[in-house]
Amino acid sequence: MYCNICGNIEENIGIFKIKMCKYCLDEIQNLKYEDEKYDYYKNLIRIALGYYILPPLELNPVN
Repeated sequence: MYCNICGNIEENIGIFKIKMCKYCLDEIQNLKYEDEKYDYYKNLIRIALGYYILPPLELNPVN
């Protein structure tokens, strides 16, 4: 499987329906507020949680 964040082919971990490699997971875990990629990963987690928490919309015009 490919990592959804960096695209590496490694053994992936599935978190909130996102497949990520150990390198990306370690980078997120050790991220500090002052880092350059803080906003990038913050938005990525926000989007992932939005897809995970909200149920998919069922578009059925008959009902």
